Amino acid sequence: MGSETNELAASMQQWQSLSMQAESGQLEIPEGVAFRCDEVCAAYIRHLQNMARKTEYLVDVEAFGTLDSARQLGEKFERIAFSGDRSLRVVLTQHIEVIELMRSVFKRYFDEAEYADQRTLKSIGEIAEGLGK
Repeated sequence: MGSETNELAASMQQWQSLSMQAESGQLEIPEGVAFRCDEVCAAYIRHLQNMARKTEYLVDVEAFGTLDSARQLGEKFERIAFSGDRSLRVVLTQHIEVIELMRSVFKRYFDEAEYADQRTLKSIGEIAEGLGK
């Protein structure tokens, strides 16, 4: 698990760094690109969430039989799939966290563009009101 943990931490750090760069204006992503990236991330999150929900049903411990060794093997596979600290469910959840961080970077661009559009519309409205007086 060591290398997987390191890779996850590196991914989180990379996206946190990109988020700070975006916030400071050092990183620019066109609004349309950011919007499309966010859509892809959202779809992938739904896919991973669906997979994570299904991990509970990957192993039927009782299907391995009644022998002690069969029961232990079933329990081992259940831990790998669902209940263990390093289970597939946990790994999928960690990947979802990274993708949510990615989305926060992408959303910044179209949220800011939408805010800028609203400010522009408000300014145009104020100018039009001033001309009408």
